[in-house]
Amino acid sequence: MSKIGVLMYTYNRTDDAHINMEIVRNTWKKSELLKDVVIVHSFNGEKAWWPEKYLEDELLYLDNPGHFAGAEILINEGVKMFQTKYPDVEYIIVLASDTWLVKPEYVEKMILNMKKEEKYLASSIWGTKTTPDVWQKGVALDFVVFNAAWAMKSNFFPIRFSEFAEKYTDLFFYNDQTVYLEIVFMLRFKQAIARSITIPSDNILKSVAESHIYRMKEREPVHIYGQENLVFKNNAYTRTMYWPAIGLITHHDPIPKQKVLRRWGLTLGKHGNTFLIAKDLNYYNRGLDKNVYIKDGKKIGYGD
Repeated sequence: MSKIGVLMYTYNRTDDAHINMEIVRNTWKKSELLKDVVIVHSFNGEKAWWPEKYLEDELLYLDNPGHFAGAEILINEGVKMFQTKYPDVEYIIVLASDTWLVKPEYVEKMILNMKKEEKYLASSIWGTKTTPDVWQKGVALDFVVFNAAWAMKSNFFPIRFSEFAEKYTDLFFYNDQTVYLEIVFMLRFKQAIARSITIPSDNILKSVAESHIYRMKEREPVHIYGQENLVFKNNAYTRTMYWPAIGLITHHDPIPKQKVLRRWGLTLGKHGNTFLIAKDLNYYNRGLDKNVYIKDGKKIGYGD
């Protein structure tokens, strides 16, 4: 039986992280593959927000140099912990603290298929239905699964995002572009494939690399753009936050998140149970701004 690891990373969404760990520890038990996962928690918020371990096996307090660079450190250091202390972990599931997976059978089936089909990485394209290129948009780093042994052998990590961004900032600035972690992550994957597999021609490197990606097509497109958007009839991107078919809940706003979680009837813990019955959610994540829009005078969360 494969040993599975969960790398959870958190900045300020600590209530999300508490409930996420309760989901992993209590709901995933019905999966034979996922019932005894190792949780490494990478945290770069204020220590007062997370003063001690909760349900994780390892807790890392890390620096936070900014959004993308901070996420890079959270992921890199979490992977390093697995490689040094838990080398028997075969697959690592990377989860942002606010990304909840309440249907463990989906994850179990995906990992078993990855093993059978020799897929080294699983995620969904961080784009829209009109931008389906994984190399142009990268993948959703709030939910990624990868083969840990292959990643170590191929030197997939560290991501070295900050190094890349510093080296090519002028070029991206010149082209009015932003250096995105999601895209650099896929650059490193492509390089790792080139190191681990003999490829007769560089011309087919992309196609060979893509053949080793397990696409979570059930979560695509992650974003909706412009006239595809049923909420904003303009050239704005919005993100789908709830994917019931695979049990994926990713809202930032606790209002729709609470409503959705109630539908699942899960066994949680003290934080999850408090959240389910709370009538006032201003406490949640210390009252972070809520990502909501107004429709007919009512507050409604994205993906509700």
